[in-house]
Amino acid sequence: MSKNLERLLALIGAEADLIDKINNRSEFRYKSIQRLILETGKPFLTRVKSPFKGKQKACFENCFQAMWEYKQLRYCEGFATDDEISLAVSHAWLINDNDDVIDPTWNEKITGCTYFGVVFNREFVREIATITRHYGILNNDFMNDHKLQREGFPSHALHSVARGRSPSA
Repeated sequence: MSKNLERLLALIGAEADLIDKINNRSEFRYKSIQRLILETGKPFLTRVKSPFKGKQKACFENCFQAMWEYKQLRYCEGFATDDEISLAVSHAWLINDNDDVIDPTWNEKITGCTYFGVVFNREFVREIATITRHYGILNNDFMNDHKLQREGFPSHALHSVARGRSPSA
């Protein structure tokens, strides 16, 4: 396991543990998005050059728009870090058929990029954007009555390559 992956998982885990302690909503299956991602996500460690550049600080919009233009790419959300950031940043990225990360938001000068999240089905991404009228799935769960935290991901939400994978995969 890479140093940044260990650090990213520790950061996500610490956030999840803290939220678990203060969240009294016992009816939720997952008390935080962090816990949901820790239990269902997988690491993405290899990043390749993006064929397009998105707007800074607009990862969810960049990836949503690109997923429709570049049909061979799949949409992901979760958390990311790099050699300089000391936080688990909520982030969106795309992957190709080899699970290589295509990140149109973070520029090529950023080193040690490590990603941990899930691959969403294209139609689910559209469905949530239609419901919430915002880009991004995880950060906007509150606009959908915390459905993901209450129930987890519906069977049609995750792209088939992400199903059944454990975080250690």
